[in-house]
Amino acid sequence: MSPSTDARPSLRSALEIALILVIIVLIYDFFFISTGVADDNMSPTLRAGQQVLISRLPYRLAEPRRGDIVAASSGQNPAVIRLYRVIGLPYERVVIRSGQVTINGRLLQEAYLLEPAQRSIQIGMGDGEYRIGPNTYLLLNDNRADRSDSRAFGLVPRDALVGRAWLIYWPPESVGLINHQRPVLGGP
Repeated sequence: MSPSTDARPSLRSALEIALILVIIVLIYDFFFISTGVADDNMSPTLRAGQQVLISRLPYRLAEPRRGDIVAASSGQNPAVIRLYRVIGLPYERVVIRSGQVTINGRLLQEAYLLEPAQRSIQIGMGDGEYRIGPNTYLLLNDNRADRSDSRAFGLVPRDALVGRAWLIYWPPESVGLINHQRPVLGGP
């Protein structure tokens, strides 16, 4: 066998591997994005230092739901991705008073928040009323003392929602699927 005939199968294998890697990267980029949790804005659900995999697919197929933990791009810097919880949906009226959220006059019960005794320091922080229009959402942090959410920057357009938080993959002791607890609308 000549050296040139031995090189063809290995060159072909290298090209096939390169093509497979390109396809994997394109599929990953189409379906996923990852981001780090920079601070405690989503505490106690997510903690600073965790790395989260975001799935782009759910919002290509359906609309966000109340309680979803979403990745949203910043209006000032679209390269910056942060995590929030969807609270207000299009065409709703959301009122935040004394640490309580009401939607269309009904109290929102949020089991994922800090215990009421711990929330007492947050009373009066971020009170406001929001009338949500079409294709916009009210996003809040689980740590309501951190006001770097819709209370600070306003309602978020649908196209700024990058995807739904899916999996914590770092650090190893935190690895697991993200629980998207749904808040419950109670009485007035």
